[in-house]
Amino acid sequence: MRGCRQVRNRNGVAMKKEHAMTQIQTIVILTVVMVVLFLLGVILVIWNPIPERIPQATISIEGEGDSIVMQHVNGDSFPSDRLIVKVNGDVQPNSNMNFQGGTWPWSPGERIQFYYPSPDAPRLVEVMYVTDKGESILIDKARLEPPPVISATPLPVEMVLPVTPTPLPTNIPVSLKDANPFQPPVSDFTAEPRVGDPPLTVTFHDLSYGQVSEYLWSFGDGSTSTLQNPVHTYFVPGSYTVSLLVSNAYGSNRRTAADFIVIGSPPVAKFLAEPSGGQAPLTVQFTDLSTGNPKSWEWSFGDGTQSFEKNPVHIFQQAGQYNVTLRVTNAYGTGKYSHETGINVTAPTKMDVYLTGSVNGALVPDGYVRLRVTDPASSMKIAGKIYTFEPGDLIQLIYGSGSSDGTISTDKNRFTAFNFNDITLVKNGETLARGPVNSFSIGGFDSYSSTLNITIPRGDPYTTLYINSEPYKYVESPKFTFSGIGPDSAGRFFYQKSAQSMNFQGGITEMTIG
Repeated sequence: MRGCRQVRNRNGVAMKKEHAMTQIQTIVILTVVMVVLFLLGVILVIWNPIPERIPQATISIEGEGDSIVMQHVNGDSFPSDRLIVKVNGDVQPNSNMNFQGGTWPWSPGERIQFYYPSPDAPRLVEVMYVTDKGESILIDKARLEPPPVISATPLPVEMVLPVTPTPLPTNIPVSLKDANPFQPPVSDFTAEPRVGDPPLTVTFHDLSYGQVSEYLWSFGDGSTSTLQNPVHTYFVPGSYTVSLLVSNAYGSNRRTAADFIVIGSPPVAKFLAEPSGGQAPLTVQFTDLSTGNPKSWEWSFGDGTQSFEKNPVHIFQQAGQYNVTLRVTNAYGTGKYSHETGINVTAPTKMDVYLTGSVNGALVPDGYVRLRVTDPASSMKIAGKIYTFEPGDLIQLIYGSGSSDGTISTDKNRFTAFNFNDITLVKNGETLARGPVNSFSIGGFDSYSSTLNITIPRGDPYTTLYINSEPYKYVESPKFTFSGIGPDSAGRFFYQKSAQSMNFQGGITEMTIG
């Protein structure tokens, strides 16, 4: 019996050991399975990233004359860099989108209007979203049918109008669409012509359906009529809202059409160009002088470039004669104007100057340096505040009367220094700051121009003076004026003024002696 108990004890211990090993194996297997499942999950996430969410929105698209109006009805907002609007396949610049009561991002309830003339064929408008991968996803679209062709014959400048009776109203058959004699009527109408010069006589046609017993027209100029199909004459330019109220024994209904009748003339284009000539690169300020309240502007500068701003600034890079034209448009039509003489741009003439040790030489105040930034990481600090620049920004640095000592240095279209006590900063025509320059960093620029002048008074004991690598010979030092200073033929420009001396190396457009 003792031997049986010993066997049973040994069997029990063995079974316990086997059970423990089984538990350990189970834990190991479960651990391995969990690790494998985790790694599979990581691989699936890496290989199958979460897809980009495409915004959804409802856009109302309508045509208003030569403009297209889009209203964000509901849905997600759109930033400017993710929105593309195409008309008949042509991408419309977002800079031409005019908000009516809103700003980017384009959000529900906000309206955008942009100019796109009505062609003879329909206008297909597509609103698209640009994904992170650069793909264009259609959000909404609309097909805008061309407006009816309405002609208006202008009156002669001088004419005698005979007395004629008022034209009799024209009766147009009315189609009673689903007319119910026990319901109020539904108002509708049309008119012809709808656009023209004053005085313009317009015939209105009632298109209401249902049984109508009374009519009340309001023509938008204070006049009314109770006829079914009245004739009305407009004498004053403007846009007129027309309404028709129709009634019967069971109620009434009104239709109102805003800007339904347009009385006026196209604008007359004209502009001013300052300056109208000079050396390349030539910066010209164009100022619109058009009459007739234009709503859009299209400039062609004659060098293959355009602008749609009202008063653009343009830089002519090459010498030549440029014929600049301006087209302006309002609700009544388009006017065109070309500069009479064109813009005359001559090739730059530069003299290289090397001057050292001038005791009394100095910059003349109120001169400026103008250039266009090409480096995306450009900035300057004036009076403790940092101002950043983007490629394409046109900046102007005006040297003030409060400056004396200072430094300018460039090397092949790259500024390395521009430090003075009194500088005015103008960016894209807007004055931003005035004060001391604390730091200056413009890694690239083009279209450089300057009105900076250096004067060297008579008898100034300068050390050396070279003009086009030739030493200047003199007996008694005369007065010098160096105009239009900037980089020399090698792209180098160095100016340094301290209390003891002035040094200059660079190019000039003109030198005056005496």
